[in-house]
Amino acid sequence: MVHIKKVDIFGFKSFGFKNTSINFEPGLVSISGPNGSGKSNILDAIVFAMGENKARVMRQPNLRSLIHDIDGNRHGPKLTRVRVQFDNSDRKIPVDSDTVTITREMNDKGESVYHMDSKKINRNRILDIFEVANANLSPLNAVQQGTVTRISEMSSEEKRKTIEDLVGLSYFDEKKTESLKQLTEADQRLEVAMAKMGEVKKQIDELEVERNLKLRYEFIGRELDRFRAIDAAEKLREIKSEKTVKEEKYNNDSSETERLEKLRSTLRDEISKIDKEKSAFATKVNAFNQAKSDIDKGLSTEQEKFNDADGQIKTSKKRFTLIEKRLPDITSELEKMSQNQGTVDSELEEVKRSIQKIKGKQNIINKKIENNDSKIKSVLDHQSELACKKNVIDKKIQVLQDELHNATMEKSQAASQTNTIENKINDNTRKHEATDNELTNLKQFSDKLSKASSDKHSREIELKMLKLSEQRKKIENDIVELELILDKSSKAGHRYNEKIKLVKDVMHEDYTISQLKGDAKKLGIVGFVYEVFSWNKQYERAVLAACADWIKAVIVPDFETLVSLAQVARNKRLPKLKIIPLNAIPEFRMKMPKTPGLLGILSDCVKCDREYLPIARFLFGNIILAQTGKDAHQLSKAGYKAVSINGEFFESKTNAVTIDINSKISKFAKIISQSSTVEGLLQTITLLRNHVQKKKSNLKKIEEKQRYLMKQLQVSETERGNASHSHSTLQSQIKSRTNMLDKLSQRISELKMQEKHCHPRIIRISSSIESLKQRISLMRENYSDVAQTSVASELSFLNKKKSSLNSEGSQILKELSETEANISVVEDRRRLRKKALLDEQTSITGEKTELESNITKSQAEKNASEKNLIELRGKEQELISTSGTSVSKLAGFDEQLDERRNKEKKITADVNRLAIELGELERDLKEIKTKESSLKKILNAFGFDESIETFDVEPSIEILEKEESSLAASLNAIAPQRYVEVSTGYHSMSSRKNELEAERNAVVSFIEGIEKNKRQTFLDAFDTVDNEIREIFTKMNGGNAWLELENEDDIFNAGISYFIQVPNKPKRESTSISGGEKTLAAVVFVLALQRLKPSPFYLFDEIDAHLDAPNAESLAKIVEERSKGSQFIMVSLKDSVVEKAKLIYGVYPKNGVSHVVTYKDKRLPAMVT
Repeated sequence: MVHIKKVDIFGFKSFGFKNTSINFEPGLVSISGPNGSGKSNILDAIVFAMGENKARVMRQPNLRSLIHDIDGNRHGPKLTRVRVQFDNSDRKIPVDSDTVTITREMNDKGESVYHMDSKKINRNRILDIFEVANANLSPLNAVQQGTVTRISEMSSEEKRKTIEDLVGLSYFDEKKTESLKQLTEADQRLEVAMAKMGEVKKQIDELEVERNLKLRYEFIGRELDRFRAIDAAEKLREIKSEKTVKEEKYNNDSSETERLEKLRSTLRDEISKIDKEKSAFATKVNAFNQAKSDIDKGLSTEQEKFNDADGQIKTSKKRFTLIEKRLPDITSELEKMSQNQGTVDSELEEVKRSIQKIKGKQNIINKKIENNDSKIKSVLDHQSELACKKNVIDKKIQVLQDELHNATMEKSQAASQTNTIENKINDNTRKHEATDNELTNLKQFSDKLSKASSDKHSREIELKMLKLSEQRKKIENDIVELELILDKSSKAGHRYNEKIKLVKDVMHEDYTISQLKGDAKKLGIVGFVYEVFSWNKQYERAVLAACADWIKAVIVPDFETLVSLAQVARNKRLPKLKIIPLNAIPEFRMKMPKTPGLLGILSDCVKCDREYLPIARFLFGNIILAQTGKDAHQLSKAGYKAVSINGEFFESKTNAVTIDINSKISKFAKIISQSSTVEGLLQTITLLRNHVQKKKSNLKKIEEKQRYLMKQLQVSETERGNASHSHSTLQSQIKSRTNMLDKLSQRISELKMQEKHCHPRIIRISSSIESLKQRISLMRENYSDVAQTSVASELSFLNKKKSSLNSEGSQILKELSETEANISVVEDRRRLRKKALLDEQTSITGEKTELESNITKSQAEKNASEKNLIELRGKEQELISTSGTSVSKLAGFDEQLDERRNKEKKITADVNRLAIELGELERDLKEIKTKESSLKKILNAFGFDESIETFDVEPSIEILEKEESSLAASLNAIAPQRYVEVSTGYHSMSSRKNELEAERNAVVSFIEGIEKNKRQTFLDAFDTVDNEIREIFTKMNGGNAWLELENEDDIFNAGISYFIQVPNKPKRESTSISGGEKTLAAVVFVLALQRLKPSPFYLFDEIDAHLDAPNAESLAKIVEERSKGSQFIMVSLKDSVVEKAKLIYGVYPKNGVSHVVTYKDKRLPAMVT
């Protein structure tokens, strides 16, 4: 359980600049001391450390005033520091530590620094941590001075608001506000959706018009197509006739074309014959041309060969020149390499010698490693010998340790056995006590059964039956009398009306009494003066003369009731009222003057109950009763109020007299209370009749009760027999429990004897354990670990040395590998370079030889080609000289050919003309066939053929085309599609609207759920507080207290009424009771509210200051009972609180500084801290 363990105070308010430490414990802790000692400052220090920043809560004007200011001569900075340590063993505070320390330090500028377990932290973090542990600084957890007074003056709305704040109803209000915002948004979305749907609906109407126009346009198109089909049928007939004419013309042209083709064929045969003759002659001419062509080809080929050979010779010579330049370079480089061979060999020899040296070092290192390994082996052998010796000693120690373990186990078993015996003793003791209590209860129950088995109950039932018989007779007599009264009252109705009018107009007090008498108990009215007093007939005139109007005054118990009754009278606008509070009448005793003719004080002549004696003294205690009027007048002159026995009343020192001759106390109040008019009288008569009926029904009930009591009497007799039997059974149980008590006592004695035997055994085993421990210690001392430690250190040294040698050997091996690698690299590089040079020398030498042979071969080819060129050019000149005579023969053949070709051209022109005509006719026929096919397709598309009836459709087509063109100008081609899309979208929007409505309804349902949960949460909290108030108030003074909702239908706009009913007093609201009762009610209210949000600790600052001793005692008991589950730190001056506290602190001032003393155990002296 989280609780305050310790508080350290330095320089805080009345605590000086010396650290004051106060330790606390769970349960009830009392802090007491004289007024002004600073006891409340301890609680202020705790709330200060926990983050309280309101100076008025700590009873100061500002935070800087919290710093101790008595020690004005203090050097150094002025500051205050409070450290509070909390027990956190159950981890309710979210810190992983058994204790949590909060420190707050404030300088003289009012700047505060917070620390948690020496770590700096901000105030909000501290408040959050304590909020998690339900230990925050609420006014109900830390109840300061004056809080109870403020709570006692709370209005009904403030009481309701307090409960709301405690159970956190603001959470529901926030949820509701958020939900209302969502509802507003949902309504807006719904409005937007509805607006959009309106726009879309308008758009649908527009699109519907456009769609209809589009459909009309399509209909016109279909009609036009039909009319055009009819027109096509007419045109088809025309095209067919045209087709027939053109086919005839085409056949004629085809015949003429065939004739001309035959003639042209003859001409072409002749042309072909002449061409052959010409070709024969041309063949001869071509032989010469062919020879010339062959010579030209030969010349070209030989010239090409000559050029290739010449180019090859030039290229080979250039390469040959480069090779001759490179060969001397290669030869010189090889010679240099041969000359440098000795130097390279000497370098290689030097490297090989260094390798030999490295290998020598490697052998030395290997020998050192072998020597080191032999030493390690000898050390390990020595270590094995030492280990064998240690094992022998360890075995002996293990034997002793086993014995020690067995002895320890035996001791543990003995201790466990002792604990078991003690537990058994405790269990048997508890059983003994429980059996003893049970035996006591059985005996008490046996006594009750003994009483039950008596015939007392039967006698009581018989007495009840006797009383019921008397009631029955009385009711029967009442019924007879009431029926008589009803008869007479009906006759006196008119007279009754006059009396009522008179009373209302004149007798104000009787009217007021009649109005209040019905609610007398509810209003707290004890009675009226004329009802509680009586007197002898001889004093009647004197009493009535002296009392005057006070005889009809209202009597109330206290001044609070007087105030509330006066308010009721004002609210009801009653004419006149006199009220006397019983507890406000002062004590008064009058001394009688020594004058003859006196009969005594008038109050002694009035008779009343003891509780009303103060009223008698108030009205008559200062009035002297005299024998005659003259005596009374003399007393008046002497300064006394006096009245004669004949009713002559004189005020003090006046000459006026009040004479009562024959007045009477009117009973009109009773009449007025029954009715105020004749109608009221008739209603009263009706009520009386109903009353008679009730009397008759009561008579029947009494008869039923008599029958019931008769049955009860029979049952009682039966129960009496059962009780006798149960009593005998109980006696046997009592005997059995008595025997069990004896056995338990015997068993407890035996267990105590066993416990006595166990203690010596534990002592003996403990001695044996000590002996074994000493032996083990001696053996460990005798066996020294120095040798083994030396061996271990030597072994460690050798291992380190071995590691060093291995590292050195690895380094040498690495150096050897690198040197050998360098030798290989040098040899390989020299060898490869020499090989490359030799290969290059061999290659270019071979290439030089090959080039020489190529140059020789190319020169021979060049010479041969040059010789052939000379021969071919001679042959070419011979052919040119013999080709001049063939030109004239070829011209004759050309003339014949021209004549025939001209004829052919003329015929060909005619054929071409006819071909053109035939082509045109073919095209026309083709077009006609196409049109025919198209027209047939049009006809087939509409389901018609050539036989369709035709008519003139041009006018219809013209009209429809105009309408079509007029529609086309304003036509929306996609209107049908858009109409479908928008309609579909409208349906989707309608679905969305339904979804939005469902969403809105869900939000409304959620808000209703929030309201319901809020109401239920509040009602649960209200029931908790109400039950706590009832229970606590009953425990404190035996009275009753409860809460009532002013308006159950609207609980959050109404308040909570807090009713109190102190024993022997009527119920009143908490705002209209006395000051002490208000304090009691407020304390009970605070304790009840704490049940809503329990805290691990509470701070109470003199909340019992205004409680009387019995109520303070009851409060102390309740706080003590509650402190079993929480820590209560309570500042109080009441003995009852101090007696119940587990830990008591006293605070006293000395030199302006508060000091604290602790009183934890009443048997120990006080100890100053």
